Amino acid sequence: MRVKDLEEQLALLPAYWFPGQTWTMRIGTGGMNNTTRFVEVAGTTYVMRLYETHRDIDKIIFEHRILLALNKRKNQLPYRIPVPVELPDGGTVVQLDDSQGKLAALFTFTDGMNPTWMNSHQLLQFGAAVGQLSAVLGTVSVDLKPVYPPYYEIENIHPRCTPDAIHEFCTYPPESFAALREELKYIFERFSALYQAIPSLRKLPHQLVHGDINGSNMLVDEEGRVTAVLDFEFVTKDLRVMEIAVCLSDLIDPSLSKAELKRNCSAFFEGYQQSVVLKDAEIQVLPLLIELRRLDVFIHFLGRYADGVDPQGVLIDIIQNTFEKTKWLQEHSLELVHCLQNKQLD
Repeated sequence: MRVKDLEEQLALLPAYWFPGQTWTMRIGTGGMNNTTRFVEVAGTTYVMRLYETHRDIDKIIFEHRILLALNKRKNQLPYRIPVPVELPDGGTVVQLDDSQGKLAALFTFTDGMNPTWMNSHQLLQFGAAVGQLSAVLGTVSVDLKPVYPPYYEIENIHPRCTPDAIHEFCTYPPESFAALREELKYIFERFSALYQAIPSLRKLPHQLVHGDINGSNMLVDEEGRVTAVLDFEFVTKDLRVMEIAVCLSDLIDPSLSKAELKRNCSAFFEGYQQSVVLKDAEIQVLPLLIELRRLDVFIHFLGRYADGVDPQGVLIDIIQNTFEKTKWLQEHSLELVHCLQNKQLD
């Protein structure tokens, strides 16, 4: 679809929710995976999302059902979540009138800015927000099955990236990736370790998880207080502890000193455990799950490269980042586990 055609279609979409009313629309900051527009009607602002990552309405309906269920428990959360706006017929999804079948939805809007975690106090608030959401998601149940599989079912991340295809790429990389042969070999060794751990992972507590909480999916006010958690597109049933593995994956930066990394992870976990107390077996497996998050990102971008979406340089950066983080986790996993165990005993 041409850009002009897309904009023309987007401009017509609010009529589905607000027939006979007048609205204005503007482009604003949005996520990486979807097209976002801000719609103002009678002094109220809404967020319109055009889903770009898939055309699977079942995934969107599941996301919306979870958000509506969370909205009924909004008094249990000290911040806001996006709420799908219902259409006059009671639905929440509109299909564009085009050959691609793109899907759109409208959500409530919360003002704020994306956070930057600069100190221990802010990281404690980050952890507290994640723990609060995890505790409430653990009580939510809907009569639909999740469409997205758990993180550890990595064979489902991208259709081109089967275990055999990943093995082939990592063991016999194309000439353009030959300089990263040792890094790719190590990455596949970590895949092998993960495959072996899957039977034991299945025995750990499972519940609904957001699955992608990071600074770009949160809002804070001018005082740094969390005002919203956004983008529940990948909400699914997974390991309970996977929620914080995703967060810790972003916090672990091998370029930082060991003392700073320990301080950051401790502050986050202190906030998280105010609402959720993990079993020791969940803490023990955290380093592997943080690796899993990085491996998931690697597979995602390997698939994008195979599809011709991203150039070679993007995948090279991802390979190097995956190698550095998984290497760091292997060398410091015991210290990380002990650090979190001690914090849970405090």
